[in-house]
Amino acid sequence: MFVNYIVEENIVKPKKKVFVEKVTLSQLSEDVPSISEFYADQNILITGGTGFMGKVLIEKLLRSCPKIKGIYLIMRSLFDRLKVEYPESLSKVKIIKGDISELEYGLSDSDLEFIINEINIVFHVAASVRFDDSLKDAILINTRGTREMLRILKQMQHLKVFLYTSTTYCNIDKDVDAIEEKVYEAATNWKTMIKAAENMDENVLNFLEQKILNKFPNTYTFSKNLAEELLSESCQDIPKVIFRPTVVIVSEKEPMPGWVDNYNGPMGLISGVQTGVLHTIFVDGNAKLDWVPVDRAINGMIASAWYKALEQTDRNQCLVINSSTSDFINFNNSVLFDLGVTKIIKNPPNQLLWYPFCFPTSNKYLYWFYFVTLHLIPAIFLSVLLKISNQRLNLFKLYRQVFYANMKLAPFTLNEWTFKNDNFKSLQALLKPEDMDKFSVDYSGLTIPKLFETQIEGTKRYLLKENNFSEKAFHKRMVNLKK
Repeated sequence: MFVNYIVEENIVKPKKKVFVEKVTLSQLSEDVPSISEFYADQNILITGGTGFMGKVLIEKLLRSCPKIKGIYLIMRSLFDRLKVEYPESLSKVKIIKGDISELEYGLSDSDLEFIINEINIVFHVAASVRFDDSLKDAILINTRGTREMLRILKQMQHLKVFLYTSTTYCNIDKDVDAIEEKVYEAATNWKTMIKAAENMDENVLNFLEQKILNKFPNTYTFSKNLAEELLSESCQDIPKVIFRPTVVIVSEKEPMPGWVDNYNGPMGLISGVQTGVLHTIFVDGNAKLDWVPVDRAINGMIASAWYKALEQTDRNQCLVINSSTSDFINFNNSVLFDLGVTKIIKNPPNQLLWYPFCFPTSNKYLYWFYFVTLHLIPAIFLSVLLKISNQRLNLFKLYRQVFYANMKLAPFTLNEWTFKNDNFKSLQALLKPEDMDKFSVDYSGLTIPKLFETQIEGTKRYLLKENNFSEKAFHKRMVNLKK
């Protein structure tokens, strides 16, 4: 039994619940290799290695599966950051020049031949995750890019398993009580949409965008929905996993607690409130948002690829994994801001524009009122002070970006969905004893207060780039907060 928390009337209360209530995946033979043994001597191809999840995936594989033969990254340019962060493991990481938006990824003949003959495992993580991408760009990268990967996969001589990173939100157009771990029929034909993106005038496509998206909130979720249908329809003879994380947040433990490298999604909102820049958010306080720490998601990706490569019962069936956590980490958005602001005030960042507070609201007109009174009017006052002190900060541009970002996130901050995750949790029950610590997906012990503490400290350390955590620095931050 595990102790965790639920929220009733905004009060955090303990609850007891078994993490794995039912195992939905077939059992593996007792003599199958452990995860570390399975990945030993394997060549792994990864797309999206420069992204948030891609970096954590690479780091985890290098550290926890030290006998890997090689990791090959398809990307436009050299992964310079890897040289700084993981120099001791760099010898196993090779760069293959390519671009997922191009046909056959723009690979050279020699690189394509190497991939076909030498690669054993493929993680397709690359995607455009921007919510404001044009329909053309989203389809060419996320949908056609997946089709091009599939064409390469079908030529591979020694492929053991293929994992495609999707999102739980690519099926929120469906009128169902819960999104299950299965492939749903796409709303639009993927072949037609790829042809439209390749041949139709972009202005015409942009004009038709809202009609084409229909119930989808953005081009990202729509294009990922098409990609899932593509894989289900055209990839029957390849052992495959569709791995769907929910909203991916800072790491719980690995590669270090709170690690994050981008302001996407909730990271931007949290850092905005944390620094006193953001004082109102367009959000339904009663709605619940499903979050998963990046390291739990990466463990699930590695474990599910291992499982699918070795299981024999459903070889031709696509394994779908919903990497969601709201069945245990269950709280609404009001708690997010109330508890978050409380912890921020106890240990504020050095970069503090204004006193940290936030008024969340789901009323569009009230949000506009708050935005004008709490953002634009103070921006005028602060801009004058900054000009007098010869400091440059375009607050109006900043708040314009904040407003635009909040509108793009609104479909997710104003609504909530339920995701079935029995397959994801079943991975825990199938792990061999020697893999339990390294590749656990058990998030039942992650409590709400600990989650916020890790998230807030992570944004300070890795996004705001604070490196002085001495008692003297803390005292200075508190004096600044009181001012």
